[in-house]
Amino acid sequence: MDQQTVIELLVNSSPLAAFAGYLVYQTRSLQARMDDLNVTAQKREDNLRSRYDKVISDLQDEKAQLQQHQQHQLIALEKKVDDLVISVDNVNNIVQDLRIKDLARNINNAN
Repeated sequence: MDQQTVIELLVNSSPLAAFAGYLVYQTRSLQARMDDLNVTAQKREDNLRSRYDKVISDLQDEKAQLQQHQQHQLIALEKKVDDLVISVDNVNNIVQDLRIKDLARNINNAN
């Protein structure tokens, strides 16, 4: 409807037509406000979602770094344990050699 037709209906119609016109106007203005509120709510939701995604991403990165750090520490600890086992084997071999020498010395002294 064009503006001239609306004015003509309001002037020549009953008071209920004016009220109906007001209701149409109010409905349109409320719909515009609702649309604005929906846009604002969508922006807030998108903002919260991006912040949430960033926090999750940061936590996943931190977790990966901690796992990598623990893995490096575990590898270093395994190397130290391996070195310690080698050292203990060397000490054990030396002790066995000393026992053999002591046993041979005791046999030689007995003869």
